[in-house]
Amino acid sequence: MGIKDFLKEVERFPVILIDTNIVIYLLEDIPVYGKGAKELFRLVQVGKIKAFLSVITVTELLVKPMKAGNEELVNNIKLFLNHFPNLKLLDVSKEIALKAAEVRAATNLKVPDAMIIASAEVNSCPVVGNDLECARKSLMIPYIYLDKYFES
Repeated sequence: MGIKDFLKEVERFPVILIDTNIVIYLLEDIPVYGKGAKELFRLVQVGKIKAFLSVITVTELLVKPMKAGNEELVNNIKLFLNHFPNLKLLDVSKEIALKAAEVRAATNLKVPDAMIIASAEVNSCPVVGNDLECARKSLMIPYIYLDKYFES
């Protein structure tokens, strides 16, 4: 498997939810996964698919640069989150919070992961991520596991 298979799988869905680790691969150009992340976001940018990010991702992306006092990176991440085409931030609604409790009770996933899975369930879309724990669980939505397509 490779990037073509990954993109083919992603393109089966008109809307996806992208997990935090995929955004990190894009922003930090992580070897092996960075290319897949770039191609995924290219599909979003040109409108071939639409994508969601959970507001949980905002928190996860900003903690490290804030701790380091890297205001330039903080501002660049905020610009990316606010202006990337065909990318929408999903707030944690009461419905998502309740669904996350169900997901956590059924799977024992950590709260942030349960929130992201619940956000996808409520919005009837798959998650694209690289979390082995999520990939191993029986979820109500598809989990497109990046590592399945790219050898690390």
